[in-house]
Amino acid sequence: MPPTLGARPSLCVTSTDPFDVHFAPAAARTFRKLAAPVRVRIRNAIERLAADVASPGRVGGKAVKTIQGAGDSFHRLRVGEHRVMYDVVSEDRVLLVLGIVHRGDLERWLRNR
Repeated sequence: MPPTLGARPSLCVTSTDPFDVHFAPAAARTFRKLAAPVRVRIRNAIERLAADVASPGRVGGKAVKTIQGAGDSFHRLRVGEHRVMYDVVSEDRVLLVLGIVHRGDLERWLRNR
């Protein structure tokens, strides 16, 4: 089908470049303290997530869950025995890692947040 003359170009521009990943200070401290194999696994999962967030559609499959709080909402990524708590700032194209928590300590982390 030939293009229509005088048609407006689409204003919706999507980029497939991965989002930048920023760590909150507490998340960075926790990340440095993890064992090397766990750190590599979490780093790879976060890099995949940053690329997935940039593309349209569902992000992360069953490993990602949205956590609704009284004042805000954020997301949880399951990586083995650990949970990566993160938020997406679409305007700045940033994936902000709020915390890296062992699954046994997740409820306490959520209560103290």
